[in-house]
Amino acid sequence: MRDISHPHSSLVNRRALLGIIALIGLVWLGIIQFGIPWPLALVLAAQLALFVLLFKRPVWAMASLMVGQLTSSQYVIYLTPELEISVRFLWTILAVLLLVPILQNRGGVELGNGARRILVPAIIFFALATISNAVNTDMTNTLKYSRSAVTAMAILVLLPAVVENRRDIKLLSLVVLITGSISAIVAVMQHYSYIGMPSFSITTSGYGGTRTEGLTESALHLAFYLPVILIPMVSIYFLKGVGPGARKILAVLTIVMIAALYFTFTRSGMYALAPGLLAIIFWMQDKPRKELLLASLVLIAAFVYYSDMTSNRYSQWFTDDSSAAARPVLWQAGISIAMDNPLLGIGYYSFQEESLEYSSNIRSQYMETQGAGGILGQTEVHNDFIRAWLSYGTLALLAYVSIFVGILRNFLDVYRKSTNRFLKGLALGCCGALVAYVVNAFTHNVMDSVWLLWIMGGFSIAVVKLLVVPKPDEQANRS
Repeated sequence: MRDISHPHSSLVNRRALLGIIALIGLVWLGIIQFGIPWPLALVLAAQLALFVLLFKRPVWAMASLMVGQLTSSQYVIYLTPELEISVRFLWTILAVLLLVPILQNRGGVELGNGARRILVPAIIFFALATISNAVNTDMTNTLKYSRSAVTAMAILVLLPAVVENRRDIKLLSLVVLITGSISAIVAVMQHYSYIGMPSFSITTSGYGGTRTEGLTESALHLAFYLPVILIPMVSIYFLKGVGPGARKILAVLTIVMIAALYFTFTRSGMYALAPGLLAIIFWMQDKPRKELLLASLVLIAAFVYYSDMTSNRYSQWFTDDSSAAARPVLWQAGISIAMDNPLLGIGYYSFQEESLEYSSNIRSQYMETQGAGGILGQTEVHNDFIRAWLSYGTLALLAYVSIFVGILRNFLDVYRKSTNRFLKGLALGCCGALVAYVVNAFTHNVMDSVWLLWIMGGFSIAVVKLLVVPKPDEQANRS
């Protein structure tokens, strides 16, 4: 018999080979011609490769965005000496320009029943933020902040819009898991670089500190990301949302991520794990809650014992560490400013200057501890909720809190109503991840440096949307 070739398969292989060659060429160009660190060049190439796949399945565009959000989102490209654009905003614009026509050709943008809970307060929040910035700051700062609003709204709308079935949700979850795992492995290698392990970084300065950063811009960023990835992994593991082999892999990766998170030496990152895990235990309706509670208590006890034994940064409190001592000073100043400007706040970029005028409103013991009073005028308020309040006013704060409530309601609805173990585990884990995010948001300026809130918001809309998707046999009957 003659061997029958498949021209289409041959063409696909040829295109794949050309694509790989093109990506290698781009990586080389970035490293040699533009001086980009090779890990960053690989990350950007991976993003580009995933982004191109959107023409096959639109969900790949959001997979590309997620890789960027968890790694190089703040990397800035200088178009001219005066004009710059972040990788995050560039990918967002490209996604909007390419995805919207594709989605329109496929029947339009469908968001489902969970969208209103989040989109309405988000629109109100960004509208009030824009008005406040226009009133209190100049047009340059107003336009600068508007890019953040566009990015957040694009994620909230496009992420659920491209999700058509459970395969899409699993694909996005897998991309997040792989990205977080690689970053965690790199972080562990960075920590043990003193014994000869290879150490590298996506930043131009390279890794050279004692707090690991993985494939992110800083140790803080890694500490923000890992709890949000870890807790859904734990939930899926205990609810048996994946098969036995995959559960073993999740168990190993959980240990690696906990180690990487510990090595960031970011207190809020480790502390966020406990309330996040306890939250999913509280909402869990299944038998594994006792097993998870026991595992959580053992983890917490081991963490407290080891931190106390080694007397490291995790065992220091407000009176022992200047960074921790500064928080009450910043918070009191922020609350005082917010109460004096309840309608529209003072704008997003005004706290440092305004805080100097409120030193008399702060308790003297806070000002004197570790010389914390000197922090006024030097940094932001380090609390997203106070920052939203003082920047945009009381109504904006209520809208901001409503976004969290909407996300939580969406995930809880999916956990309680879905019959699919993976979706149940993912939804419950995301409830805990949201709690962990809140812990970090109470002690850092998270909303202007990472986009986890909007990713979780888009995810929550997407999984609610899947609750009303007809089963395959129902779709066949309709057609």
